[in-house]
Amino acid sequence: LSHCFKMGKIIESEMDVPSIAMRFALGFFVLTSMKAARQTVAIYKRTQRVWNPYSWMVWVELINNLVMTIYTWCYLRGNIRPSFGFFFGLICMWVLQTQLILQIIANRVGLVMVDKQKAMRLKWLLFVLIGMVNVSVFCIWIPARMKVNETYIHINNVWDRAEKVIFLFIDLALNGYFLFLVRSKLIARGLTKYKPLFTFNAVIVVASLAMDVLIVGMMSLPNTFVYVQFHPLAYLVKLNIELSMADLISKVVRGSDRTDAFHSDSRSGGTTELTSHGISKHRSEHPLGNPTTQHVFASKAEPRDNDSISLEEQNGIIKTVATTIVLESDGRHDRDVDKDDGRSTSSSTAELHHYGR
Repeated sequence: LSHCFKMGKIIESEMDVPSIAMRFALGFFVLTSMKAARQTVAIYKRTQRVWNPYSWMVWVELINNLVMTIYTWCYLRGNIRPSFGFFFGLICMWVLQTQLILQIIANRVGLVMVDKQKAMRLKWLLFVLIGMVNVSVFCIWIPARMKVNETYIHINNVWDRAEKVIFLFIDLALNGYFLFLVRSKLIARGLTKYKPLFTFNAVIVVASLAMDVLIVGMMSLPNTFVYVQFHPLAYLVKLNIELSMADLISKVVRGSDRTDAFHSDSRSGGTTELTSHGISKHRSEHPLGNPTTQHVFASKAEPRDNDSISLEEQNGIIKTVATTIVLESDGRHDRDVDKDDGRSTSSSTAELHHYGR
């Protein structure tokens, strides 16, 4: 009886760390679910459609992390015995976990990319790259956990840490690219209202990367399986960060200061951020009688939905027009020449109204 009591104490002490991870994971699940529900309702009210890729990715990620939390906890408690089926199911949940969170981040990055085909190629590149890592873990992690031989165990000890570092650098690269685009394509063009978005992302990315570091650190515990319990916690934190980013982008986009005043030169054609349903164009002659002058003015309009303009589809028409006005004084008429520039950087700002397409 004394031996059984001591063994029970040892088991309980080993469960202290997983218990902390599980409770934090459940807490973040509740908080993140509330944010996800609010955004999902806002999307449905605007689009009147149940299907939205962004919403579905968020909810699948949420439910997957909840199931993984309970699944791993039961294994550590001894309620589930080790088997091929258990490890295979766990890896399948991990695959969903890693693929979805990176696609959600890539979706955010795609908002500020002018070339939308390039944004799509980025998503497919991530899918293939992460897929290759996923396949390698199927081939190494499961045999190592099944203790097929010492070679698999040794390789897994190295590769398991390596693939966590790979995810860390991919996360860093995506967020770094997002910051670069916001700085170079929006803020540098005079859209200073996006500075809070830049600052918030620069700070919060540290918390996101800290989650990857936490998982790697937990792999050094005596129980080599405990780190798996931290996976759902880390990815719930990452998902919460992405939803917070979505809320912030929503507030920035519907801000009252929609365009910074600036004049474009006649060579570049000029661009401006258009967030209303149309633009007002005004023609005027240069006070000194210069035959060529150019003025572009963007009309302002308050968003239809004050709750959230957010990052989803809207039914309005959002168009970017670069206007070049050439005044030819021949005594009979003036001629206006308008040109559309589909690749202007302001198309990035228009895409902020279409998060989740």
